[in-house]
Amino acid sequence: MDNIYKSILNERIQQYGISTLTDQEALSVLTGIPLSEMKVALETHGLPELIKYSASMKITKAQSKKLELLYHLAKRISLSNFREKTVLNSSSKAGEYFVKELQFLKNEVFAITLLDAQNRLIKTETIFHGTLNEAPVYPREIVKLVLDNNANSVILGHNHPGGSQHPSSADIEVTKKITAALKTINVAIIDHIIVADNSFTSFAEKGLLNY
Repeated sequence: MDNIYKSILNERIQQYGISTLTDQEALSVLTGIPLSEMKVALETHGLPELIKYSASMKITKAQSKKLELLYHLAKRISLSNFREKTVLNSSSKAGEYFVKELQFLKNEVFAITLLDAQNRLIKTETIFHGTLNEAPVYPREIVKLVLDNNANSVILGHNHPGGSQHPSSADIEVTKKITAALKTINVAIIDHIIVADNSFTSFAEKGLLNY
């Protein structure tokens, strides 16, 4: 960042407060990314999606790491609310949780959230990376994970970085396989959430869990 402009921003912060900074100015101050580059990136991709397209920005590795760290910190702050209020007893709560968990990821991941008998969150664990029609599913490992954590039920979740919320045939087949495996230990899948950008689709709401 240009030292003169940095000095101007610091003076404005001291005189009027941090809240007067625009998104692009705040990100530029925190990461060192030039304001002109940040302005173009935000206008092109928007603030929520910026991290997914950071590889296309003209920035250094150090600046890229700072931007990534900033987004991970934002995710942790958002999720801290769920650690205090861990009951996920509706599709809307499950969807909101997984949006905050998965929305900034550049690649597709598949996660499982383990719940106790009161639908309180025990833990969320990523069980594999990659698209569902390419990634292997190991029902035995999923059953072991559920038993090791004494879970009463689970919620599945994965992201579609391409932006489509529509469940694919692979999404449905994977859900059927996991459902069949968990039925052997009397553990139910109460929902499967697909995250696309900052929105979600619920299998439960669409009636796609009647296997």
